[in-house]
Amino acid sequence: MKVASTSEKQELEHPVQVGTPLISEPVSGEFENTGVDAAEVTFRPGERTKFHTHAGVQILYITEGKGIVATRDEEKEVSEGDLVIFPEGEEHWHGNTDEAEENFSHIHFLAESKDGELEIQEAP
Repeated sequence: MKVASTSEKQELEHPVQVGTPLISEPVSGEFENTGVDAAEVTFRPGERTKFHTHAGVQILYITEGKGIVATRDEEKEVSEGDLVIFPEGEEHWHGNTDEAEENFSHIHFLAESKDGELEIQEAP
């Protein structure tokens, strides 16, 4: 069993991010050939990811505020309690708007093969 607190978060600089969102200590594990990662990410106003794809399924559970989840074809506003699933290989981004007055947080769950790679594209 692995446990991480979401109450303590640190700024994270990563090539997929636009800005430096706050992220909790991640939890990860392996099941046969599949790795599973989870962490809570908080986007302050104007912070978001770039378009990207995963080699597996990514699930977001919205824990605070309102934010945007988007693919190349569609953009939706989401809020606390919403659940979002991005299938393997789907180009997408998620985060906060420039006009937001509050933080937007979600817990992300990523299940992909151990040799899966994150592919980063341009910022939306």
